[in-house]
Amino acid sequence: MKPRIIFYISLIFIISGCGIFNPSLKYQPKISDEYYFPPISTEFKERQAECMRLENFPCDYAKPNDTLGNFVNEWYSTHLKSLKEPILYNQVDNGKMIVRFTHLGTWSQPYSFRIENSNGKITGTYNRTKGLGGYDAGRRIKHEEKELNISDWNLLINKIDKTFWEIQTHDPNMILDGEEWILEVLIDEKYHVVTRNSPDVYDGKNYAELCKEVMKIYRE
Repeated sequence: MKPRIIFYISLIFIISGCGIFNPSLKYQPKISDEYYFPPISTEFKERQAECMRLENFPCDYAKPNDTLGNFVNEWYSTHLKSLKEPILYNQVDNGKMIVRFTHLGTWSQPYSFRIENSNGKITGTYNRTKGLGGYDAGRRIKHEEKELNISDWNLLINKIDKTFWEIQTHDPNMILDGEEWILEVLIDEKYHVVTRNSPDVYDGKNYAELCKEVMKIYRE
């Protein structure tokens, strides 16, 4: 066998071995084939496009609640898929009771806290990936589950019922960097999602406290 052929074969084995011992080197994030959030309707897009065509400015209509544009939806969905989280919005009327907080920091590892009430049994799930919240998704590196107290669940739902259902889905602030705080609540036939960028820093401290409550209940 020629020395050059032997060299290339050896090189292939070395590269393959690196991938085996360090899975991150061969990890390829998968774009979600399903949106994790309701997409903006075609009717809304056509209305906005018609406004632009007729130059009836401003055309920045308020986006419907509980819907996300394609870019943001794909961004969030890709990270949630890497976190191996379930889609929530399409489980309305299935008797599910779930609260999920997802954190996507531009330069930090994405993570999620999900709390679920299944016939009075409260389960908390924590996931983290090796990706960057503002960029590529990464493989999941942390997965934990544990049973939580129903009294903490009831306290959380009471706080959610006070203000959460009335908060607009879309962030009124235009922030180019920071952290995406995404809170979803699914209670039987009701689903609502709110997303804010760095609400603990900007105008959204009450919302931030609600998100922190989800993390606090899990960590106690």
